[in-house]
Amino acid sequence: MKYLLTILLFYAFTANAQVPFTKKYKDCDITDTCLYCGDTRAAYTKNIAGKFQRSLDHSSVKWMSTSGRLYFEIAVDSTGHSCVLSIKDEVHMNDLTENIRRCINNLWDWTPAKLGGRPINSTVILELYFIGDVASVKFIKPEEAH
Repeated sequence: MKYLLTILLFYAFTANAQVPFTKKYKDCDITDTCLYCGDTRAAYTKNIAGKFQRSLDHSSVKWMSTSGRLYFEIAVDSTGHSCVLSIKDEVHMNDLTENIRRCINNLWDWTPAKLGGRPINSTVILELYFIGDVASVKFIKPEEAH
């Protein structure tokens, strides 16, 4: 009985720590990635919020009255190209989500993760938080996603 209880508790804690990405995409050619790994992690060093803002302002999506969060699991290859592997959508605006996914997939100037000084493929999680006409963007650890 103790053994069963231990296994159930372990499962409950590990399941809670994982981000339940609900939309998965199979069109990403980046393989052999690891989540938040490397001596230095993959990063987008330019103004990613500005990229999204310009993309959204030129789209037909009415995002100004949106509230909620979007989480993007992004693969970044060793050359700095990115693509979205999966999304956790708390906004429920498919057009908005797809516009941002396309924008991320077209970002070519990422700094890849490095391990032992060599660039490697890796995965990061990006959170977009919308409230009214304000959107904030940050990279988070998997356990920080709600």
